[in-house]
Amino acid sequence: MADGVAHPDTQGLPSHEEFSREIVESAERAFAAAGVTRYAAMGDGIIAGGASICMAESVAQLGRAATAPAHRRRGVQSALLSARLADAANAGCDVAVVTTQPASKSQHNVQRQGFDLLYTRAVLVK
Repeated sequence: MADGVAHPDTQGLPSHEEFSREIVESAERAFAAAGVTRYAAMGDGIIAGGASICMAESVAQLGRAATAPAHRRRGVQSALLSARLADAANAGCDVAVVTTQPASKSQHNVQRQGFDLLYTRAVLVK
């Protein structure tokens, strides 16, 4: 996760958010301690990407997805999306939500999996 976040994907609109490796690692530990289910995708015998899911009642919130730069464009995020959606369905969730950077590969990937755009959010920076 830290490697993927440290090297944002350059396709689509650039993100204005930057997080240090230490912050990402701390957040990962906090999510694990809070019971968020984390996923790892393997490629060539190493971790190629990661993601998470949090389920409450019948809603699955997909989040915190990243792919290591050397493994991008190989279906890692699509596989992680499919696995999380299958687990959510098996747990009885009938709604799934995800937040992405507008016009990003992430938005493209989730829309290919059947998600519809609910709204856009403007982040204004001065």
